Amino acid sequence: MATARDLRRRWARRWLPWLAAAGLFAWLLARVPVGALRDALRDSLRQGAWLPVVVWALIATVAVLPLDAFATREALAIAGLSRGCREILLVRGASYLLGLVSYVAGQGGVGIWLAKSGARAARAAGAMLFLMVSNGIALVLLAALGLLADLPGERRELLLWLTAGAIAGIALYLAVIASRVRWLAGRAALAPLFAAGLAGHLRAAAARLPHLVVMAGLQWAAFRAWGLAVPFWRGLALMLVVLLVGALPVTPSGLGTSQVLQVLLFSPWSPATTAAARGADVLALSLVYSVSGLLWQAAVGVVCLAVLRRDGRGDDGDSASGAVAEGP
Repeated sequence: MATARDLRRRWARRWLPWLAAAGLFAWLLARVPVGALRDALRDSLRQGAWLPVVVWALIATVAVLPLDAFATREALAIAGLSRGCREILLVRGASYLLGLVSYVAGQGGVGIWLAKSGARAARAAGAMLFLMVSNGIALVLLAALGLLADLPGERRELLLWLTAGAIAGIALYLAVIASRVRWLAGRAALAPLFAAGLAGHLRAAAARLPHLVVMAGLQWAAFRAWGLAVPFWRGLALMLVVLLVGALPVTPSGLGTSQVLQVLLFSPWSPATTAAARGADVLALSLVYSVSGLLWQAAVGVVCLAVLRRDGRGDDGDSASGAVAEGP
């Protein structure tokens, strides 16, 4: 029987991310007046700016899936869990349903499938931890390269502090991996991390780079389609920061965190005449792109789940859909 403490933990896991997202949106709406946001959304409907953004969100969702699946397959192979390309593609696509809850939940869906397809639970958990760590390394390295872009002073300072802190954490983590601390390396869930070593982490991170660069570039293109003249290299650098922070398990699917950063970082490129209108313009775009992206992500997840079931992997599909049902 669940104790009161267990119930509190379950409540916190389910609702705290949504409360965090609500708090971030409340802060945004204090900075960006609701009337200005309403006007920006109405203008996008009247001028048709929303349509290319919605279509572009579909193109982005479909285009990044093979790159995502390739990077996932490479990381799993390094962790000692090789799987076929088509199988990984369908499973990663189906796990996009869990990704509607959070990035971590989406990765966890792949771990559930690994365990159900024969991998030991501890090894599957370790492989997914390795996958998420290597993804984080790739994101931080790309964000750090953004410092080479010609960024305004305040944005360069923000990027510098974010990447410096993240790089320090990665350096400490890799030092622990290189030292092969016995009491850590002996744990089954951590064994894939230590078995991969420094070289394995770098290989997995390198395999993830194309996925992240293309995803950031596609989001930059959505800004241009909306009418924001964001320079390519600056936009790419800043969008990688948004992806880095949005991947953190703070809010569901990065809602709130991504919008706050995009308003702070991209508002100067809006053609609107006032600061409030510029913020509203960027927030309207971010909401249209994010919401349509989540809908397309759900559609891709449903299609991949249906194909998995047709191929005789219904148990995996049932576990994934059941896990989605347990989300907020």
